[in-house]
Amino acid sequence: MIPGIITHDSGSYPGRLDSRVHHVYDGIMTIQTYTEYLNRLPVSRHTRRNYRLRVKRYLEWLEGTVDGDMALSQPTERDFAVRDYRAKLLLSGLKPATVNASLAALDNFYGFLGMGPAKVRRQELPNQAPKALVGEDLRRVIKAIARCESVRNKTIALMLLHSGLRISELAALNVGDIFVTARKGEIVVRCGKNQKHRRIPMNSDLREVMQSYLAGPRDPQEPLFTSKKGNRISTNAIDHLIRQIATEAGVEMSSHTCRHTALSRLIRAGVDIVIVAEVAGHSRLETTRRYSLPTADDKIAALEKLNYAST
Repeated sequence: MIPGIITHDSGSYPGRLDSRVHHVYDGIMTIQTYTEYLNRLPVSRHTRRNYRLRVKRYLEWLEGTVDGDMALSQPTERDFAVRDYRAKLLLSGLKPATVNASLAALDNFYGFLGMGPAKVRRQELPNQAPKALVGEDLRRVIKAIARCESVRNKTIALMLLHSGLRISELAALNVGDIFVTARKGEIVVRCGKNQKHRRIPMNSDLREVMQSYLAGPRDPQEPLFTSKKGNRISTNAIDHLIRQIATEAGVEMSSHTCRHTALSRLIRAGVDIVIVAEVAGHSRLETTRRYSLPTADDKIAALEKLNYAST
């Protein structure tokens, strides 16, 4: 155990660490105080859960290091520890984007401790578009969605593919956030990433799906999608059902792949990047511009043109 971090049965509070790290350990490992801090931040539940999980894993790793206690109180040791942890994540085979997500969580955690972010560079990301469904893979997924027996699951999958919503945004929707007629439709995202409010128009395909799903009287304040127990559906449940559809289609994808697919298709169809950024809820055009970069398949197709057989 790291000296200087209290446990509930120790009864002592070594002065080396700020009081805000109290309750970082409790038996196996909890981060109660940090969780309470996260709950006060204006971020999505999805972000809170991911930050908490990533910080918990870091603290578990830190417990097995020689100077773990100093990494939570001394800036220099903090920097060394986070660099070592970054190397550990990379050696474990995680992708650069996943490693950077962990570093972002640690920046938030060290801000909570009053120390500020570690002086550690992010990993460079591949200069290519996010992975999206194309060609035969997309056709197989669409067919699998059509075969889906659950109206709720079918509606969720099509909504993600036709709107580019984040799963946290979709889970947070209420019935009253959907406005749809035969000629017009709109999704109101009341609290997206960074507390952004936006409205996403619905195309004719999605309007038809939503009219069918919302047939009959519904309370505008009730969740748009619920679990079997009648509670608001969770982001984990959404991702699970999307992966089930993907397995049925014989395709590897997650719920976030649906968002990438929607945004990529808009960009490649020639839609103005400013419009795509508005639909996506991006604060920076640079984020949206990633979807105009070549994909891995684009690069493969380009290299296939290097044919020397006729020379």
